[in-house]
Amino acid sequence: MTVIVTRKPCGITQLFNTETGRVTFKCKAESGYMLIEAFGGIVKFNQKGAIATVTAHITSLESCDVIKKEDSDYKTALTTIISAHKTFSQEVIDSQQKEIQELENKLSDI
Repeated sequence: MTVIVTRKPCGITQLFNTETGRVTFKCKAESGYMLIEAFGGIVKFNQKGAIATVTAHITSLESCDVIKKEDSDYKTALTTIISAHKTFSQEVIDSQQKEIQELENKLSDI
């Protein structure tokens, strides 16, 4: 069995089982939001360890709620997701820039 682990914004970790096609999203923060098409809206992870699972056409939630476009909290949740994505992207950029700088320093030492 092979599981691919990917860090996502909002303190969410994605686990993808390549054999079963099962995708599990697990909240590593105290709470978090993620737009997940399979649930037709924004999944609100209500606590650390909350899980959303997608396997083919079967979906399940543990300690999560789904916020739809017509819900009053949708705009706030989407704004939170956008902010988290911006922060996450900047962290990735900074990490890559640091790695590039380290490689360039090694090159200049040769």
